[in-house]
Amino acid sequence: MSQRNPEIVAVFGGSRVAPDSADYVEAYVVGKLLAQRGFVVMNGGYQGTMEASARGAKEHGGRTIGVLSSEFGWLAPNPYLDETLTPSDLFARIRAMQTRADAFIVLRGSMGTLAELALVWNLAKIDARQRKPIILLGDAWARVLQVWREQLPVTEEEAQLLQVAGKPEEAVELVARDLQREA
Repeated sequence: MSQRNPEIVAVFGGSRVAPDSADYVEAYVVGKLLAQRGFVVMNGGYQGTMEASARGAKEHGGRTIGVLSSEFGWLAPNPYLDETLTPSDLFARIRAMQTRADAFIVLRGSMGTLAELALVWNLAKIDARQRKPIILLGDAWARVLQVWREQLPVTEEEAQLLQVAGKPEEAVELVARDLQREA
């Protein structure tokens, strides 16, 4: 954790989020707050919350990384990226984000977001060396986690690998605290 190598926070979230939506604004604020704390924002590099979090970071002096996928060759990366990586497929894409990130903030999303969360959560469970802060942002995640606990054999130990934050400020504060970053 040196100043020459700032920590990277991967932001996972939905691609089908309109710029005038509350989800877009929330992702923008996450990117802004992360940049203001000196974190690099990494995400999937396309539209929706990916664009919003990268835009929030760039417009507030931050650095951004987009991890694209050759499987989405018809999609253009968003214009707020400083660096792009293009792994061969979705599995390699998620793995690249999991390996490079120091922490994760998970916004509302769909199947892709769920796949990203499942992989980083599972790796944190099976290998303590891969445990990195995983922050679920939004009240919906508390309900999802409750249903998982009720309907699936999710243990208390597994559930404790996830933290739920109600607002972007709380999510970024949890990341900063967990990475021992001063205010």
